[in-house]
Amino acid sequence: MLSVLFCSDTLDGLCSAACVYRALKLKGMTVRIGGILRTESKERDLQELADQLNVGLFVIDFPPDAIPDLAAFLNRVSGRCTIAYWSFSQPQTPETLALLSQHVKRVDYAETAPGSFPKDKLSSTELAAFRFLPGDPVGRVLAKLAADIKFWLRQDERATKLADLIASGYDPKAIIEALSKGMVWDHVFEQARTDYLGKKAKAFEDLMKRLTIKEYLTYKLGFSLSAPILSTADACQYILDRHVAVDVAVVLYKSGKIAFRRRDGVDIDLAKLGKRFGGGGQKFASGGMFNAAVSVEHWDNVLATLDRALKDHFL
Repeated sequence: MLSVLFCSDTLDGLCSAACVYRALKLKGMTVRIGGILRTESKERDLQELADQLNVGLFVIDFPPDAIPDLAAFLNRVSGRCTIAYWSFSQPQTPETLALLSQHVKRVDYAETAPGSFPKDKLSSTELAAFRFLPGDPVGRVLAKLAADIKFWLRQDERATKLADLIASGYDPKAIIEALSKGMVWDHVFEQARTDYLGKKAKAFEDLMKRLTIKEYLTYKLGFSLSAPILSTADACQYILDRHVAVDVAVVLYKSGKIAFRRRDGVDIDLAKLGKRFGGGGQKFASGGMFNAAVSVEHWDNVLATLDRALKDHFL
């Protein structure tokens, strides 16, 4: 049976997909990278996944609670394909986990719960490397790179470069195939990143020009509109690094994507805030979709709508 992989568009998603891709190739199996699951095009990307027929599906680094009517989606997909594997690192309800267990052969998630790995701060790549590539040096390297960005450790320059490459719009399937062979970086990647960095500097400048700060209870949130070439992690962290008064960075994109990231030591569970916008994430960083027009021209209206939603959340 053909194995088809779908993963998130983050470094963790691509690295974990590379682990699975490598493991299946080493076993001599036929495998194809089916698609990338992006927040801003989630409906279209999930439709592409659901349209697969008579294949073994691997859904990698994607939270099931981000899918509307998950039960119906699972019924449809499992009626057409075998859902061989599903991984994610965001907390899920017991009901969601029970539903997955009825349709998915193997589920890996990073929560302390019966049947799961006994740790609550694991990347999806660590889960994939542990299951599919135990003892494999490439799996260990990819797990380290994914964790460096996912948990903002900032200890490995290669991870930062790869995150830039993904944000530049470079073909994610090509990145996955390279990583699966143990090729973390080469001159082609370097040139693509060099071209991207020039555009990134201008995008950071515009990001700070649009920064608006509002206070909710004792927390100060900094809002801005980002160019698509900036990753959510880069855009949010840049605001936190450049403006010491901001406790939580809130970044929006014209696609409607919204991202939240808190400063170390700030006691806010951003996973709950992400869910309010139809998404999710971790306590320290999350994201979702803003269901209104997002642009420079509509920025005041965007802030007013956000202000009402956040007042409902905090107050």
